Amino acid sequence: MAKQELLDKILSDARSRAEEIRAEAKAKADALLTAAAEERAALLANVRKVSAASAPDVLKRARAMAELEVRKVHLARKQEVLSEAYEKAFGTITADKRYPSLLANMITAAAEAGDEVIFAATDAKQSEKKDVLAAMKDKNVTAGKEKGAFRGGIVLRGKACDKNLTLELELESLRSSGQVKYEDILG
Repeated sequence: MAKQELLDKILSDARSRAEEIRAEAKAKADALLTAAAEERAALLANVRKVSAASAPDVLKRARAMAELEVRKVHLARKQEVLSEAYEKAFGTITADKRYPSLLANMITAAAEAGDEVIFAATDAKQSEKKDVLAAMKDKNVTAGKEKGAFRGGIVLRGKACDKNLTLELELESLRSSGQVKYEDILG
């Protein structure tokens, strides 16, 4: 039986030691959990403090971004209105009975003897108008055989240089110079 008593003693000592180890581990775990909970509470308090301090800045930035977006949308709408107005201007100018006089004035003001006048493909008949023919004769210029790939106005092709008097360029020049304002178009 001495063997059995020895085995019981070993088992009893092992159980006691296991219980001690378990108790020590539980104490360490509890201490670590308490420390972690305290650190978590401190971190949360710090985060709340930082969040509260930065909230006005965040709101200020969000408000500024929203205002910029509104301005961007407003500017895009203005650009759209201006584009529509210039599109309408093309149609109004080319349909006006004074359009041949405008072309004649362009020729008179800018042409040099020997220049060739290139008309827009849509304006082919304008080269036959009385005002245009008189201006071309007066400036000693001829109508070009080719037709331009622009919507209105003329291009004067010269020996030294060409002169672009297309309606696209003239209207864009007015538009970019700021001579015509958004408010003027809206009336």
